[in-house]
Amino acid sequence: MRPENEARLARIRRISEILRGICKVFLGLCVLGFLIQSRILATTRCQTEGVVHCVYSLGFSGMEFNVSDVTDHDLVTDFERVVVGFILALGYGVLFNCGYQLHQLMGNYSRGDIFTTESAGQIRKWGLACILWGAFNLGLSLAPHLIANAHYMQSGGGLSQVGIGLVIVAISWFMEMAAEMREEQDLVI
Repeated sequence: MRPENEARLARIRRISEILRGICKVFLGLCVLGFLIQSRILATTRCQTEGVVHCVYSLGFSGMEFNVSDVTDHDLVTDFERVVVGFILALGYGVLFNCGYQLHQLMGNYSRGDIFTTESAGQIRKWGLACILWGAFNLGLSLAPHLIANAHYMQSGGGLSQVGIGLVIVAISWFMEMAAEMREEQDLVI
């Protein structure tokens, strides 16, 4: 390999390791965020009598859920807590999957496996994870209708994430075809 290409590969490996570390922090924050919001959801009880009123709200991807709604002086039902807990688990799971797939791709790059079918397959998995994230966000636009104390704050749902995911999947197919062509060419030479 030419010296300038070796230097480029070393830079790719170094940057990939840094990005992989950032992905690890992101994955840890996903777990921490889920645990904190789950604890708030499970343990928050608010008295509605007396002088002190409190409103706790959970937010996730543009959806806000008031754990206790003081305007109705009524506590959130257990069914609503279970539904919101399921939505939180699903949302954080999909978000964690996006970060994990990117972490795996950066692992391939840090080992120097850039134009391989394995890396192209990993890009496809990341694209599919982005599509799932977009579909989840689209589903969130319907969720407030199922839960009395939930309000959806974003417009457009997750249509842009679905589009980005589809583009990433298409790019992964091109990369996989190019990697197969390169491997075939390497065998011929």
